[in-house]
Amino acid sequence: MLTLWVPEDLNPYREDPGAVLLAQRLASFSEAHPDFPVQVIVKKSRGRGGVLDFLRTAYAAAPSVLPDLVVLDLGDFRVAAQSGLLQPIDPWLQEESNGPLPLADLYPFALEMGRAGEKVYGLPLSADLEHLAYRPAQVAAPPASWKEVLSAPTSLIFPALGVAGDVDNFTLAQYLAAGGRLINDAGEPMVDEEPLGEVLEFYALAVERGIISPQLVLSLPDARACWEQFLLGKAGITVVDSRQFWTEEVGGDVEPAPFPTRDGHPIALVGGSMLGLITGDPERQRAAVDLMAWLLEPTWYGGWTQATGRLPVVRGGLEAWAMGMERRVVLATLLESARVPPPASVRSRVGPALQRAVEAVLTGEMSPRQAAAEAAR
Repeated sequence: MLTLWVPEDLNPYREDPGAVLLAQRLASFSEAHPDFPVQVIVKKSRGRGGVLDFLRTAYAAAPSVLPDLVVLDLGDFRVAAQSGLLQPIDPWLQEESNGPLPLADLYPFALEMGRAGEKVYGLPLSADLEHLAYRPAQVAAPPASWKEVLSAPTSLIFPALGVAGDVDNFTLAQYLAAGGRLINDAGEPMVDEEPLGEVLEFYALAVERGIISPQLVLSLPDARACWEQFLLGKAGITVVDSRQFWTEEVGGDVEPAPFPTRDGHPIALVGGSMLGLITGDPERQRAAVDLMAWLLEPTWYGGWTQATGRLPVVRGGLEAWAMGMERRVVLATLLESARVPPPASVRSRVGPALQRAVEAVLTGEMSPRQAAAEAAR
């Protein structure tokens, strides 16, 4: 028996199309591997009684009940790897030419998501990110650069309020794309004054030209709130959560696009569900790695990710999506350019400083250069 722990949103016992597809795929693995049929145990996604909480408790008090394989969100996966709860999968990755995992087909971010220190402890099962949505009736082509945003005939909304004092992903992506660093040469969290100043000057100009409404964007905590305002007609361009965009019925009057950046080079910050290896037994490890590969098989995987709005982490998965070429190109661009976000230890130091700077500029409390200098102190 191969035991797999999953969070509630991946419960294969539900009746929605994605759950049915997952249940069928797991059943087919059990049939093909009779020595290791899969037993799925569903846990809360996060917090007390969640997947990570149970892993920690069982590791200390009852290791015999630990699963062979587990699904965690990226933040919890990083904690589990750093806490010694996961086994490295590097020995299986070294078999690139004949090993079970589809390394050559992975998008660039996928291995990096599974890395902690010098080792790789798992692979993403799926990805999530934020991107733009726009109305072609209001803007003929999506803006790829700040210059194009500033000349757009419609407004842009993004979640400038942030959550719990942390800066939003749109702003963080702008900062990184402008060359901003998060860690200095000594390995300490930092804010780069010059790139941040450029981002803030872009925001100030967008406010001046009526592209950004400070009152509106500072009321929006996340991409879902942006989407709600977008559907109400408050803007022609918005930040949107990929899961929401790709699962809701969105006709040709709304299209996806990458974030605009200073130089027009696309960027996205990616998260997602991670498959982590728990068992230390070599035979069971091989079976668990085989299950990872089974779940990433492109034809099945493409249908499952599209049905659930999760983004594929292997190129073959996207090729299996049923969609028009223009949208396929957008998704491929997003996934090829996606970056792994900074760990919590860095973001908790840098994010609040960036957020205070954004708020200071949007409210007119400080000039862009003053706010950037203050954030960099």
